[in-house]
Amino acid sequence: MTRRRAALRAALVVALWSTGWAGVARAQTDAAVRVALLATTSDDPLAGRIEAELRALGFQVERSAISPEQPIDEQVRAAIAGGARAAVVADGHRTDVWVAAAGADRAGLRQELEVEEASGLQSVLALRTVEFLRISLGLATPPPVMPVAAPVPPAAPTTPPARDLDLALDVSSGVLASAGRVAPFAILGASLRAHLGRLLGLELCGYAPLNSTEQTGGDSQSHTHTTVWLAGGGLLVAPRHPARRLSAEGGVGGLAAVTRSVGQATAPLHAGTRVGVGAAVYGRAAGRLRLGTAWALRLDLLAGWTIRRPVIQIDQEDVADWGRPFVAALGGGELRF
Repeated sequence: MTRRRAALRAALVVALWSTGWAGVARAQTDAAVRVALLATTSDDPLAGRIEAELRALGFQVERSAISPEQPIDEQVRAAIAGGARAAVVADGHRTDVWVAAAGADRAGLRQELEVEEASGLQSVLALRTVEFLRISLGLATPPPVMPVAAPVPPAAPTTPPARDLDLALDVSSGVLASAGRVAPFAILGASLRAHLGRLLGLELCGYAPLNSTEQTGGDSQSHTHTTVWLAGGGLLVAPRHPARRLSAEGGVGGLAAVTRSVGQATAPLHAGTRVGVGAAVYGRAAGRLRLGTAWALRLDLLAGWTIRRPVIQIDQEDVADWGRPFVAALGGGELRF
């Protein structure tokens, strides 16, 4: 019991000591900060709330009525000249705060605060007025203002750098015909194209037969089945990255033409195999239908002129030759990578 009483006495001493220091601090604030409060009437509710808040914070409040015979500005200047650090004019739903300039007997800052008369927010206005007065007099630290970060603009879509070499591979099939005595036949074509710039590139192409044509010798007893092979390359003219779904391209170059004849004969004749080689130049035009980023459908038209014609022979007899002009039409698919 004795220990409990001792603890209670110690707590009471500490409480009295803290209260005494708070009273001293409030007395110092009262002595240092005087505020003149002017109101239109002595029972103005807004002025009463402001006075209560100021006194609760330790301010020395000098309340007086507004004189209708003297301008408000002069009454405020007189109060500040008389030693008040600030003056507050309360008028029902509006306050006018005047703060003295540092080290001077004149007003250096003025701020009007107001709410709707029928809003019932006079108590909020009183708190706002007192808080503004404390901050203006340097008796309170305003809440830290968080810096507003400038909105970061969306990053512009970056276009991947163009590669030095773009490749395209296509496979197609169609029909090849010439002006000579070799009948048209079906072919399978493949080409590899490399874009080296915005419009120009190189291409390699090859065409293989899917069937053969038959020739008959003068004695009608000798027969040969002939196939024609084409391979070569040249210059490509085409946009590197066509933006439209439909696009066109072209090319020119040279081809090697190879004919292979396999003979059939009845006794006493003997059959053999002959190979003929020729050279040609060509021009090509193509249309593309883009299906996706890498895939497209193609239609190619090929036209050429044979410089050296391969000749088909049976038993030393020329039975057919590859004509000088030739054309081909092919359709297929393309893959870009």
